[in-house]
Amino acid sequence: MNPYLILSGIGMLIVGALAPLIWWWKKGTEIEFFIYGLLLWVIAISPKFLMDFTITKPLSQSLLVYGNIGYVVVMGLYVGLRTGLLESGLSYIVIRKTRMRGADLNRAIAIGIGFGAIEAIFIGFSSFINILVFLLYPGLIDKIPESQRDTVIQQLNQSSLMIPAPILERTFVIVIHIFALLLVFYAIKTSKIKYLIASVIYKTVVDGPIPAFQTYLNLNMPGDTYIVEAYFGILALIGLLGIEKIMEKWKHHIA
Repeated sequence: MNPYLILSGIGMLIVGALAPLIWWWKKGTEIEFFIYGLLLWVIAISPKFLMDFTITKPLSQSLLVYGNIGYVVVMGLYVGLRTGLLESGLSYIVIRKTRMRGADLNRAIAIGIGFGAIEAIFIGFSSFINILVFLLYPGLIDKIPESQRDTVIQQLNQSSLMIPAPILERTFVIVIHIFALLLVFYAIKTSKIKYLIASVIYKTVVDGPIPAFQTYLNLNMPGDTYIVEAYFGILALIGLLGIEKIMEKWKHHIA
């Protein structure tokens, strides 16, 4: 077991805590707008959890008979569209019907930060606790069903080169969430649905390739893992450029 892997969870927790703190320090945005982002994340993610416990696994297993290509294409569409429609589409509905719709630019960004930060904290805490439990009670590995034990052992013995990967991913994904939600806010502000569609497509592209990554790459190996992180990094760069563009449009719209 590699005890240093616990640093990944700690790093994700730090990213999740620092992102809203930095924006609050720079802009003085009220804490409630970060909390709105947290609540939006809970609203968007809850149906995902429900789907994972009901239809995702049966759908995945039924698609395996069509081979890797069929599985990757259909599951990619399912995973991607699910994220796009729930995280952008459902957020659009909630924001329109609440006081969030009146948020200014800095507050809208704070909501996006809150959305991404709570996800980083949730995943980071889960990672930290999982590794901590096995570090404190290594005998628990023997109690895991044999069919799953090898996978868990591989994950616990990953190279220390893997430590920065999830930390980078959470950093990239916070930027992605900010851009996607800014598009949602701008769609509401301008009453132009094309910005909502862009947000849905953007989020679909983010998660759509995940089944392909899981099928064709060995995500326990640093080289393959950093291919995935490079993909998220490219999308985050697009997000940064998009954030800058939306900020310019937003300020011009006010003027």
